[in-house]
Amino acid sequence: MMIHTDIPVSSYEEAVRYLLEIPYFTKKNDLAAIVRILELLGHPERFFDVIHVAGTNGKGSTCAFLERIFREEGKRTGLFTSPHLVRINERMCVLGTQIPDAAFLESFRRVREAVRIHLKEGGRELTFFETVFAMGMCWFQEEKIDLLICETGLGGRLDATNTIEKALAEVITSISLDHTRYLGDTVEQIAFEKAGIIRRRVPCIYSAKDPGSARVIREVCARMEAEPVPLEPDRYEIRGRQDGALLVRLAPYREEALDLRVPFAAQYQAENACLAALGALRLGARKGAVVSGIAHTTWPGRMEEISRDVFLDGAHNPDGIREIAREIRRIAKTRRVSLVTAIVSDKDYRTMVRELCRDVAYECVTVTEAGGRRKMDPEELAAAFRAAGQKTVRIWPDAQEAYLKAKKERGESVLFCVGSLYLIGEIQHAELRRRTEEVSSEHGCE
Repeated sequence: MMIHTDIPVSSYEEAVRYLLEIPYFTKKNDLAAIVRILELLGHPERFFDVIHVAGTNGKGSTCAFLERIFREEGKRTGLFTSPHLVRINERMCVLGTQIPDAAFLESFRRVREAVRIHLKEGGRELTFFETVFAMGMCWFQEEKIDLLICETGLGGRLDATNTIEKALAEVITSISLDHTRYLGDTVEQIAFEKAGIIRRRVPCIYSAKDPGSARVIREVCARMEAEPVPLEPDRYEIRGRQDGALLVRLAPYREEALDLRVPFAAQYQAENACLAALGALRLGARKGAVVSGIAHTTWPGRMEEISRDVFLDGAHNPDGIREIAREIRRIAKTRRVSLVTAIVSDKDYRTMVRELCRDVAYECVTVTEAGGRRKMDPEELAAAFRAAGQKTVRIWPDAQEAYLKAKKERGESVLFCVGSLYLIGEIQHAELRRRTEEVSSEHGCE
């Protein structure tokens, strides 16, 4: 698809439309194009320190924990993550605040000019992710940040973010089968791609939960003379729950145990918080900053209680679904539960449905659509839920209407909205619209 760099772009809205015309996914390219773009931009990525985070599940949450810890340390922090839920601006934050529209437009113009020169030189066009990454680097340079917490896109080795030459540390979260079309069809192959972010003599903090991926990471660390810092499953334990938060004890290497309050209900966030804590401690963060930073972290769309007894979780692959399904089963022991779900077409939806339905009888399953070109046929998804034993399954194609209808009709059920970050984005839109209408209605009555 040709993206024309000579068409005038004069507003934030036009910049967003332009970006959304660029393909999200392509075959994995080498990094020559994005390296050249960064060179034309004056290498903005060299003006701050970086902690680089890869993995299959939990990397966004781990980034959020790390950013908040180092903000507590007094650093001027930047955060680059993907995907976004509602607005592209969410992908770039400084001190917890998203990039303003005016700065977004200015960064877009800078990158677009660099792309124009690059195309004249005979270079290839950038992907959506490469373009947004370059924009982020420009803005972070302008904002004079001290430290960037940077999440990879799909992989690691050939990821645009791997053009960053230096890092204080790498963090690799849990690894499982996802995006096999791009990264390989075994956990070990995917681990090799993720481990491509490991730099020479830079510490690598990683989840050692899966033996196969842990072995690959250790081997790459040895080859790169990088210090391996594994988070073994027996290094932390969930000691209880309090007001929707997990109470977790972490036993770091050569240090006394640390008690953490992880402000999420989902059990899987304990590992993400402990990875971030282990990484921060390795880099010299104060224990007080670690404890406070984790306790004050927010991260939308990950077992987020958006309103009373309504939870959103963007689990987007079988391993992520397995974790949220554990939470659903825990709650279903004492409460009735309902589900709103949408899954994109390139996922292993049959496995995901089986996990969501294991030992759970939902009051109602509402199947909808989300994901644009990648959305899955809701009839096919609904059939899978019926085959998995669910009695009440309905289809409501419009995701926002599906959510609002399920929320209105749930009665005493706990409502889980699960299956795709695209779905979570639609629900966030619906809630924003609903709240805006409520406020307008109240003001109209005065």
